[in-house]
Amino acid sequence: MPIKVDTEKCTQCGNCETQCPGDLIRMDPETGYPMNAYPDDCWYCAVCEVECQFDALRMVFPTLII
Repeated sequence: MPIKVDTEKCTQCGNCETQCPGDLIRMDPETGYPMNAYPDDCWYCAVCEVECQFDALRMVFPTLII
């Protein structure tokens, strides 16, 4: 999962959903928190993390095994 949401900081404003250039973040209808609707398609651009004014999102980069 490319994004991790801090539910204590997230205000469910939806800014991350509107700012995602890949249109991959959706607000979960059950919880109201953002989720990555298509995790395999995430570009890891971190726009969601940068644009979150509440510092509630973190990018989770995949582990590379060499």
